[in-house]
Amino acid sequence: MSKKKSSKSLTPPAISLIAYKRNDDEKQLQERAVGQLYLDPKNPRLAEVSHTGTQASIQKVLEDQFDLQPLKDSLYRNGFFYEEPLVAIYEPLTQLKGKKVLVVIEGNRRLAALKSIFSNPSEFPDVAARKRLENIPIVIRTDREETLPFIGFRHITGIVPWESAAKAQYALRLIKGGHTVDGIAHVIGNKTRDIERWIRTQSIIEKANELGLKQEDAAKGFYFSYLLTTTDAPATKKWLKLETDPHKGTVKSIDSDRLTRLWGWLYGSKDEDTSPVITESRQIHKLNRVLAFSNAVRELEKTGNLERSFAHTKSREEYLAESLSRIRSELQDIVAAVSAEGKLEQDENNKEHVQTTKKELKQVETVLGNLRTVLGL
Repeated sequence: MSKKKSSKSLTPPAISLIAYKRNDDEKQLQERAVGQLYLDPKNPRLAEVSHTGTQASIQKVLEDQFDLQPLKDSLYRNGFFYEEPLVAIYEPLTQLKGKKVLVVIEGNRRLAALKSIFSNPSEFPDVAARKRLENIPIVIRTDREETLPFIGFRHITGIVPWESAAKAQYALRLIKGGHTVDGIAHVIGNKTRDIERWIRTQSIIEKANELGLKQEDAAKGFYFSYLLTTTDAPATKKWLKLETDPHKGTVKSIDSDRLTRLWGWLYGSKDEDTSPVITESRQIHKLNRVLAFSNAVRELEKTGNLERSFAHTKSREEYLAESLSRIRSELQDIVAAVSAEGKLEQDENNKEHVQTTKKELKQVETVLGNLRTVLGL
């Protein structure tokens, strides 16, 4: 009786990553003074920027090109988070004639931010705040190569920044917990204006939800940025009768009927089988302008046609001149694209398209004739 062949497992063997081969010392969190730590000349962030490899040169590049200000503000306000230690190794530095020092290979932006704080006491005058940053947590590894899996995961695959909608939910939750907009800005290291915009938009969404308007009902997907950008415009705020709390940024009052209409124009409704007026973000500026003119708003409410409504935001003469200029330019592009092949010859393969082209040309001529008659030209 022949032996039955054993089937090979389709599951690949576990890989023993060197990232997990740490000795006991490497597993311990240690504290070191900021002055004992050095920026990494081999930092991948520096791959496409010019620097001399000196500490001063690297510091300048990181400050000039990698926006350290939010980090500096957060560290100065909150201290250093021990949950996020720097990772360092002992390596020789050319600048120090080959002397081995602790070079930070993960966390260079934070280290540069710390060094900047200590170099600018006039900008960061609180002695106690600076003192608590003097010694920070680090993990010391023995081999740079052993950290590559971790660093690669962190910067390529790992932590994904929150989108604006997630930031807005977080900020509004902090506001409801008693924090101020300025306080949140200091804590998370973002500009106050950005946080105000997030809170305002998320607060409007909550008002919309109270009216029965739901994100999941959006006909072509819910885009937080649409509502954010639309309600940035003063004309739209005025049309919505939108008032916000000057300290919290939350909505104090808003016209419910107009919010419902705006929501429909931005998102449509799957339940009601209606399409949004806005089909791409570039159209939002037109909607904002429409909302500044009552006759344009009436046209939008009547027809649901954004372009036709937008025409009501300009004088007839301006609208005609701009529209005809755009149409002429598009027709010139068509001529340039097809003129090289000469006359249009009809055969069995293109018969339908040729006949449609002739029909459309006649209709264009008819429309232009009607326009001349209407304008008396």
